Amino acid sequence: MTLADKPNHRLTEDGVREDLQRQPHLFMKLAQNALTVAESLRSNYFHNTAHFIALLRRAMVQASQGKRSEPILTTYPIKNAEWSALQNEVVTFIDGGVGQVQISSQVPILLRVGSYCVRTGERRLSEREQFGYYPVILGDLEGGSKERKDFIDIVRITAELLGGLAALERTPDLRVLMFHGPLVYLVGNYAGHTPFTEKDIDLFLRQYAPGSDLGQQLKEDFLKEARLDIYPKITRRPTEWISRRVFEPLSWMAFLYRRLIAVARTRRPVPIIAGVVERGSLREFSESVLLARVFRGLRNNGKENYFNELYGRSDLNSERDFLDRLGYTDTLLLAMLLQPGEYSEPWMIDKYKSLSDNIHVALPGMAGVEPVKIGRASYPPIGFPAVRGCYVHVSETTEPIRVEVFSELGDEQIVEAGRRAYLYSQLLPGYGFPVGLDIVDKYAHVPDWLTNAYSKLIRYHLGISLQQGEIRDDQMRRILIQAIYMTHRDWLFRPKS
Repeated sequence: MTLADKPNHRLTEDGVREDLQRQPHLFMKLAQNALTVAESLRSNYFHNTAHFIALLRRAMVQASQGKRSEPILTTYPIKNAEWSALQNEVVTFIDGGVGQVQISSQVPILLRVGSYCVRTGERRLSEREQFGYYPVILGDLEGGSKERKDFIDIVRITAELLGGLAALERTPDLRVLMFHGPLVYLVGNYAGHTPFTEKDIDLFLRQYAPGSDLGQQLKEDFLKEARLDIYPKITRRPTEWISRRVFEPLSWMAFLYRRLIAVARTRRPVPIIAGVVERGSLREFSESVLLARVFRGLRNNGKENYFNELYGRSDLNSERDFLDRLGYTDTLLLAMLLQPGEYSEPWMIDKYKSLSDNIHVALPGMAGVEPVKIGRASYPPIGFPAVRGCYVHVSETTEPIRVEVFSELGDEQIVEAGRRAYLYSQLLPGYGFPVGLDIVDKYAHVPDWLTNAYSKLIRYHLGISLQQGEIRDDQMRRILIQAIYMTHRDWLFRPKS
């Protein structure tokens, strides 16, 4: 059912207020915003929000009836969201978990990527579900800038990509590959890290392709591209980088994204590859799509000061100003505009606007740093993929989730990914998030009781080693590996209540 089929009461301020009172999670979000906005906005924040949303709802209905030349927001119903239409599909969910074990002033980091593969409709448990592990101990890595707080992020993203690529290559009939979180992160935030060494990449690849040459081939394919195209564009020392067989983190990530797309293109039908984000704070859709149309319409009609007059301000003159002053986000606005079972029109997400023009890095063992040309002019040839996204509203009790896909894999990706994300989320109606991602999140998570127990065990072994006058790193690594590998069912080893 579309907005035009709903009673007119929903298009009034009273209707919006009643919707907010029926959805306490939105009411609380607005209450929090009201406490953070300027005092001049605070007293009428709820009233003005209801007025603004009612205007948008009416404009959406007018556009659907052909009474507006440009739509404010186009929404679509989720179609064919029935399990019978998706019987016997193989779906793999990917997520990474991080654990920390405090030992004196040092904090060894434990990372494990989990995969949960399920065949929908299969009644035999042994055939329906499969779990996989992908463990990494960051202390074993030589490259990367470990002093940076985002070091764990580039390792986790790299490991998740390899976990997803492994699932795709090992499962010829894989229909859906779904990541917990953005499909592509805002990679500019991770520019400037020290390159990984070949030994680091071997550690990453240990679980990617055990007992085969796929991992070695993956490395050689990357280095071939780096030699011919990538490194000459981003470093003044491409020959040295190649001779030392180092892997610049963002270039390696981009290569893995391209490999995911290339493998998917060889399958028929093309697998759906998606990332799903819950409780996102993005506001790009509101700024570049929704409010861009609103402000354009106001300017065309000579009402540039409409929002200043509505809110009693003089500084609400652009889309960004509006969002900055009022604290609205994509999920908050779309939760009040979308209805359960609808998804928003897709848009191209600018994942690379934060790439800076001049990043400084240093190779392992190299004195000093060198400038690396990482920016809009250089990164498209390196091959980060274009990403398309939309918002899917699952239920009134939750905020919309963001679904991201690779636009290169076809227009049907966003429709099919949105349909499955909605259907999977129906199994968690109070949470409104795909159940498979919830399972793999718990599976990959490194629980506190586990790291606490192993921190005691590590201290014990360190104490014995100190008394004996010897400390062996390989023993410590073995203990850490146990801490993140253990078994496929960690909850069997949880503390007794």
